[in-house]
Amino acid sequence: MDTNIISEKYCKFLLEIVFAKRKYYTVFGADTSDNNIDKLLVDPDGSLLLFSTPMALLSLVPKNTSLFDQEALQEWAREMNGITKPYAVISFDDLSKEMIDLGDLELFRSIYHTLGIVEDYSKQINDERLLVLFEKDILLRFVDDLANYFTWSENKTFKISVDIDVLSLHLKEIYERLKGRLKIYQ
Repeated sequence: MDTNIISEKYCKFLLEIVFAKRKYYTVFGADTSDNNIDKLLVDPDGSLLLFSTPMALLSLVPKNTSLFDQEALQEWAREMNGITKPYAVISFDDLSKEMIDLGDLELFRSIYHTLGIVEDYSKQINDERLLVLFEKDILLRFVDDLANYFTWSENKTFKISVDIDVLSLHLKEIYERLKGRLKIYQ
């Protein structure tokens, strides 16, 4: 069966996470047992769980009873068995870039999707430091600019209304906070 079909069926999505120039895997999805709130795999301390391979992740799910939406997640993992193609790729590394090229639309698309995942994570674990960063005006305007271009297509031309150097500092701050919240299974 296809990754997308299984993912849509259970509202659970295999994410490939790029961190420190390496690929890791986790699950993102709606918690059907908790008002369909978007969640990621976290441990009891709120650390984001990352796995070196999809198979390592899929083998943990049936053994762990403390993950979100346990029943649906286990069914998803059973059907995903043997599938290694991620639903999406999210790059934490893109948040820490030294230089952001205003002409690199793919980089901005990646940052947009990555910020969405990180914001959902910060809400899930109620990380006050991350949540405060997401409430800063510069980040709100930046995400709005990206949404207008990538999601709503309100703008035909790509434009950023914030100072890119100041924004870069905020993105790096998010990256540094996130870096300390990762639990990697090798």
